[in-house]
Amino acid sequence: MHNSLLTNIILLLSLFYVAVIASPDKLPVALSVRQTSAPIDSECLTYSRTANLSTIGANSTYRSAFLQASNVGTLMNSRMLDAAIQKLPALTRDAALNKACGNLTTIALTEAERNFTMGVVAQFSGLVGNPQSIKAGPELLAIVAAVVLVFGGVWMFMP
Repeated sequence: MHNSLLTNIILLLSLFYVAVIASPDKLPVALSVRQTSAPIDSECLTYSRTANLSTIGANSTYRSAFLQASNVGTLMNSRMLDAAIQKLPALTRDAALNKACGNLTTIALTEAERNFTMGVVAQFSGLVGNPQSIKAGPELLAIVAAVVLVFGGVWMFMP
């Protein structure tokens, strides 16, 4: 087997790296807790998520953009959005939840509109315009010329 100088250097560096990682007590602690936040009520998180998904599901523009961008599948996402739409009225009628969390439905409506103008729906961004649009610039001439040369060369020299 042939060993080059580069192989030996990479092997030596990896051994040094493993030796450093294996002894963390010799290294100073790199990360420390800098801030803590108050625990967030899980009911408020559920209400916020349901309001956001219901807003996306109820608006056909947001819904189609969400379904197009998601890689989970339209049936599963449609069921998730429909379930959020059905669950939201009970959450909006709960006075104690609205007092503790605020009216998250109106926040979801305004933020969904603001996000969509920036090309964001839920966790997906870059949705404004047609994502499958064809780029037609000067490089297109070079690509077409290369294709014509390749196919033309093959067809000219066929027996």
